[in-house]
This record gives sequence, structure tokens and C-alpha cells, in this order.
Amino acid sequence: MAKKKSSVKPEQHPVRERLLGSALDIFNERGYSATSVREIVEAADVSKPVLYYYFGSKEGIYTELMTKPFEVLEKILRETVHEELSARERMIRLYNGIFLLFMKNLKAARLMYSIYYGPPQGAPFIDFEGYHLKIREVTYLIVKDGIKSGEFRKVNADTLACVLVGALNFVLEEQLCHRSPMVDKKGLSAMLALIFDGVSPSKSKRER
Repeated sequence: MAKKKSSVKPEQHPVRERLLGSALDIFNERGYSATSVREIVEAADVSKPVLYYYFGSKEGIYTELMTKPFEVLEKILRETVHEELSARERMIRLYNGIFLLFMKNLKAARLMYSIYYGPPQGAPFIDFEGYHLKIREVTYLIVKDGIKSGEFRKVNADTLACVLVGALNFVLEEQLCHRSPMVDKKGLSAMLALIFDGVSPSKSKRER
């Protein structure tokens, strides 16, 4: 009798997910360079060959942890930039999507920040700055659309994009604090509303 094929996709296999979770916890606790393959497999309760089968190496498991969330980010950016919505609605949808993705991958975000801002740990290069620039680029494009359509006043598009990205970065970094964050998703929406209200044409001009 033929064996029934598993309905679980290889990239979603519980053992694979357990390895990712264990590696992420230890990387955050000890740092990338101080973490060994042995520690990861012991925490995941598997053997070294299992880790090598799924990821090839410690570098492979780190790369997986760092790049998968960014693949989702790129999808969010692509889908939002040309949506048939107002510039304000697109921006709110984009930043809410980024916030939710960040919260879903909070441990990976902590590791990313420690690698990017901290001392070199010998981790494989990930172009974190490139992803930041992509968020800024899409923000800028949406701002330009808003100015062109008259939804926003004729302000400097680059400056407004920097203000918006700055607000987003502030809220995201708040989530990394060990204390309770002062600003959450609702706070982000309030900040965006305040910014957009500030660059909206005055009522008298809209009525002309």
C-alpha cells in the first residue's frame, strides 16, 4: 500500500519551523557569532544533519530568518504603490501593513537591528538599508501622486516622504523597547492623520 503523501509543504514542516524558532531565540540571546549549530539543534531537539538538510549551515538559517519577512515587505510595496485609492489611503494601508509585518516578526526585527546597528558579528550580508530605501521610494511616489492630484499641498515631496518614514521608524522602534511601547498601530494612524491634515489644501482653496 502506497504511503499517503504529507499535505505539509517542505517550507512549513514543523521541524523546519522549530529550527527557525530555536535559532532566532539563541541568536537574540547570545548573538550570531557566539551561537553554534550544536546549540541550535539541541534547542530544536533535532540532529545536525536535519539542520544541514533544510538550511545547509548556520549562515543559511540566518539568511532565511532575515530575508523571508522582506519578501513579504516587497509584495506589500508592489501591491500598494499603484492601488486605485487616494494617496492618503494608500499610505495608511502601506504603513499599517508594514507595522503588522513588523509585529509578526518582532524577534527577527530585534536581531536585524542588533546586526545592523551593533558590532560586526560575522553574519552573512543582508542589504537592510536597501529595504529601507525601498520603503522611502514608495512613500515618495505616493506623496508625489498626492501632490499632483491636489490631495496634498505643493510641498517638497522629498521632505514630506522623510517626515512620513520618520514617523513610521519611530513607531516601529518603539515596539522593540523592553518597556511597554508608547505608540502602537492606533498611534501610528493618529500620527499619519496629523501629518496629512497638515499638508491638505485649506478648505477655502478646495472650494475655489
